Amino acid sequence: MAMAHEWDFKSGTARVFPASSSGIAKPVILAGMGEAGATDLAVFEAGVDHSAYSLLAALHGRGLDLILVGYRDGNDSLGALAETVQKAMFRAISEQRGSVPLAVGGIGRGALAARYALAKMETQRMDHHTAVYFSYNGTVPTEEEASQLKGLGEWPRLPRLLGLASGDFTNELDLDIRTGPFNDSTTGARNPGGPLITDELGSWLVDRLAT
Repeated sequence: MAMAHEWDFKSGTARVFPASSSGIAKPVILAGMGEAGATDLAVFEAGVDHSAYSLLAALHGRGLDLILVGYRDGNDSLGALAETVQKAMFRAISEQRGSVPLAVGGIGRGALAARYALAKMETQRMDHHTAVYFSYNGTVPTEEEASQLKGLGEWPRLPRLLGLASGDFTNELDLDIRTGPFNDSTTGARNPGGPLITDELGSWLVDRLAT
């Protein structure tokens, strides 16, 4: 495993965890929750690399690189958060070895920002080079944000859409693959705290990102 490094943007920072010393080849971009103030990347990292369950180790074990995306101000507009996600995507594409498509998603409001970024890029006919979008405990848009997303087609059309939620999360997105937007989805047990995601849900996600 290579040493972590950071990409600095005007609107945020991405912390990059390559799976090998050769650089990134199979990027998984995880957008942060988007809480008030600047994203604490140390706390974010601790959540994905926890002793109870390390999503980072699980991804690296399957040859996947992890890129955490944080913001200068998580209370910024959805469009601004999405722009930070988009910058991380462009940087990953420019630096990766080979041409394996990205997996792009997020937790909470970060899932919404990633959704917005992908949908907007498709509307602008930009190649986002993304095969999978994932939403973990994703928040629903406000009325204004819903109107903006409607103008972008609601959801990205090209990637496979994955939805997952922990049992303690009050989910307002429809995770039923028969009626909702997702191609595959699951609800896991309650997250007791500590790791960002439980072993149950993390394993479910990694299995689908590695295929």
